[in-house]
Amino acid sequence: MNYTVQTKYDELCLVIKISVFTPTVVRIKIFDAEKPKIVFTNRFKTIRNSDVFHIRMPISSNTVIVSVYDNKKGNVPNGQEKNIRVTSIERIPLEKRLDVVDINNKMVAYFIDFAQRFSFNSPYLECNKTYRSDDNQFTIEYLPVIKASDGKEMKTPARISKTTGRIQVSKKHFDDYTVPMRFAVLCHEFSHFYVNENMSDEMEADINGLLIYLGLGYPRTEGYQAFLEVFKDSSSPQNKKRLAVIEKFIKDFEKNNFVLR
Repeated sequence: MNYTVQTKYDELCLVIKISVFTPTVVRIKIFDAEKPKIVFTNRFKTIRNSDVFHIRMPISSNTVIVSVYDNKKGNVPNGQEKNIRVTSIERIPLEKRLDVVDINNKMVAYFIDFAQRFSFNSPYLECNKTYRSDDNQFTIEYLPVIKASDGKEMKTPARISKTTGRIQVSKKHFDDYTVPMRFAVLCHEFSHFYVNENMSDEMEADINGLLIYLGLGYPRTEGYQAFLEVFKDSSSPQNKKRLAVIEKFIKDFEKNNFVLR
């Protein structure tokens, strides 16, 4: 079932109430009405009776399509769906925590603007090209895939140079990500070079990147999913530890139960 919602490029949160007659794995996908490769969320959850989804959207388009459907059966026209009911779709203000994001810092502000625009537009941008922020401080080299020095394809969706701060992004990976997932990855890379005390510390970059991501009101589900995707082909003990720390940090942030040093 598809529903059209006017979002008018606003920052907002969509509250979607759903009920089912029988327990169902329900998928919610929200994408740009004119450019369907721009996806704002793509998640699923088992609903046994009724549930409410809060979809945070710090960045949106003019009009979005909200698709709600049985994950096994796939999307069907509204009149043909007999089990799932969307009882309401409501716009509410987006809650942000700008006290944890130094938005007045021009460097941070320029990065956020650049990274958000790239995350939004990347499915329709040419690869094998370099994109620059308005202040020319940040660059993204958009590649079909990222390759190591020996020419072999790397599994990472992005990496940053420790000498220049130049970011490389894999179109192959980013095309499969939602807009928030792309932004989470870019925040991580930015933090390595521009925020970390120890540039090589992955866990420090995880937390510093998440502070920007979560502080701007981005969805918790996609933030966690971004790291799941990055780690899925590399389940090392170190990555399992990082994922556990990330999960706890996101939960603590949601409960306002975290400490900044």
